Amino acid sequence: MVKTLFAANSGNNTISVVEISTGRITDTIPVGQQPYGATLSSEGKRVYSGNLADSSVSVIDVATRKVFATLHDVNNPRQAIVFTRDNRYVYVLNKDLSLSKIDRQTQRIVTTIGCR
Repeated sequence: MVKTLFAANSGNNTISVVEISTGRITDTIPVGQQPYGATLSSEGKRVYSGNLADSSVSVIDVATRKVFATLHDVNNPRQAIVFTRDNRYVYVLNKDLSLSKIDRQTQRIVTTIGCR
């Protein structure tokens, strides 16, 4: 059962860690500019934050509550961040409706799929 919520705070460029049972903020993690959405991986080890204003994705280690990777070259990422069934890749929706495909092992963008 999920006990923690990770909430994007675009006004102060952070992700809040919220204890669901009490509603209390237990930590605040600095990320890129204007985080627009945050998604927890299915195994609960990583949070991916799409940062609208600086066109980046911050990857947060849940155990340490620190950003350990920042990916650039995304196009104003939106709230839609999803994982493949095997958890090998993350897809991030961009402003132009393209998708950036991120390899979770290397934390690198492997391709961008454009919309037609």
